[in-house]
Amino acid sequence: MSIKARKLKSGKTVYDAVLEYGLKPDGSRDRRKKTFKTKKAAQLEEARVKTMREAMRNKSGKILLADYLETYYLPDAKKRLAVTSYDTYSYEIQKRILPALGNLYLSDISRREIQGMLDTAKTYAPAKKSLDTIKTILNEARSDGFILNNPAQLRYTLPPKGSKRDSGLVLATFGQIREFTDYARQNAPESVIRLVMLGLYEGLRPEERYALDWSDVDIDNELITVRRAYVAAKGGACVKEPKTEQSYRTIPMGVEFAQWACTLDRKTGAFVTDGHMLSPSTAQNRWRKFMRDNPELPRLTMENMRHSFATAYLAAGGRVETLSRILGHSDINTTLRRYVKPDIESMRNDILGTFRHTKQ
Repeated sequence: MSIKARKLKSGKTVYDAVLEYGLKPDGSRDRRKKTFKTKKAAQLEEARVKTMREAMRNKSGKILLADYLETYYLPDAKKRLAVTSYDTYSYEIQKRILPALGNLYLSDISRREIQGMLDTAKTYAPAKKSLDTIKTILNEARSDGFILNNPAQLRYTLPPKGSKRDSGLVLATFGQIREFTDYARQNAPESVIRLVMLGLYEGLRPEERYALDWSDVDIDNELITVRRAYVAAKGGACVKEPKTEQSYRTIPMGVEFAQWACTLDRKTGAFVTDGHMLSPSTAQNRWRKFMRDNPELPRLTMENMRHSFATAYLAAGGRVETLSRILGHSDINTTLRRYVKPDIESMRNDILGTFRHTKQ
């Protein structure tokens, strides 16, 4: 490090300090030149950087990534993250990050090791998730003073983009939905029937269906109130608040749902299973079994029942503003972008109808 005086054209003297902060991710020295108005200010900064480097020498390289995660990162993340977000991070750490980087000291994690980890992913999406996760972890490690730089911020080669999960299959009209639900009501277990009716006629998210209680279902006034969600979590499922503030809502029953609900024996406890809540994993397993046992049915998932409801609702002439409130969206653009999937025939009819109206 060095400090040199330099005169400006105005006659004032400034002090240039060349400070060495450590090493860059590529191994070269991280030297930076800074200018100060006084020599004392330059000396104070020089002393600060020296102190930081000395502290780093005592910490950096002294802790494995696995130990840092267990001792520092994960306990802190558990306090500030939602259960689902924490579980997502934990899953990614266990699946790819720890096997590839867990036994390395933080200071030894370089571009080469991170690229090697990314190469174990077959497609773009999981690789990108791993990169984002290790970037977040190393940013925290840098803030904690264990490393000077975050090598995960460099550019990396990711695998090609793979095919996304097919959530595009929808039942585009209430006529198609009615055919599906009529079949389910005759052939599916009662818990599956209730999941189907709540998804296809009321547009509830899967976790909202699992958490619904009989006290939330007002058959006399034909209303359903969404108060909570039942989600998968580390160590077992847990009940939490709905996804957003707008997700806490009261919605009217559709005609088909109300007529069916009137046939049920009113009880207490969970609505789907008449007693205890059906865990997300059990619900998904029962749904997959029903699909396997009935291969002639459209390949719906627990998630795209909600897509089907949204598409059929608009096809029947419903207003998108009302639909957005029924679905519990905080932004109407989410309704349009993610849940409304008009088929080609609907678009053709809309265009023809528009031209006919213009001619008149």
